[in-house]
Amino acid sequence: MRNAKKDELEMKARQELMIEEGFRLFSNRGIESAGMQEVADACHLGIATLYRYYGSKLSLVLDIGVKKWEEYADHIREQQLKQNVGSMNAAQELAFYLDFYMDMYKSHRSLLRFNQYFNNYVQHEGATRKQLEPYLASINALKKMFCAIYEKGKKDGTIRTDMSVDKMFASTSHIMMAVGVRYAQGLIYDGENETDRTEEYALLKRMILREFVL
Repeated sequence: MRNAKKDELEMKARQELMIEEGFRLFSNRGIESAGMQEVADACHLGIATLYRYYGSKLSLVLDIGVKKWEEYADHIREQQLKQNVGSMNAAQELAFYLDFYMDMYKSHRSLLRFNQYFNNYVQHEGATRKQLEPYLASINALKKMFCAIYEKGKKDGTIRTDMSVDKMFASTSHIMMAVGVRYAQGLIYDGENETDRTEEYALLKRMILREFVL
């Protein structure tokens, strides 16, 4: 007689393996370059088994994106509790917020690489807004954090709020993310074969803070 609970746990473990192996392959080689057969092989599963869980490569890629950004959102919340961000003023919390982009570069480069490959892939595949909704929700943690800092800044006056929150978010977060992606992918070359761009990233953070902290 089959054990339904055991079967459910095995299916969940198998799906998690597919997500982890898919993430490893896609973040290292690119989503376009790595195929579903390679994911199946990495999981030591038949390709038919993989397709029973994920009917298309796009569905697997979307699930990976959701899972990995949810994991990073959990990391953010854990650090917020440890550092007691509620006791910080808006300027201090903005500096803390920008550190997460540096943290991604230092400790989560595979996520940055995957994110860039993901953006290109879903656009190429013509993913619909509805298909992207779970992913967009998962990456919204950083935006929510920024908006909370902005509202705090309106009250304590330690950061600029004379521009819209959307424009300020784009002027900080999008730049930090874009630079981190280029660093993580090794797309910046200056002839000196630099492999660690942490110091340059820290300089960018200081420049942003000089612009927005009062």
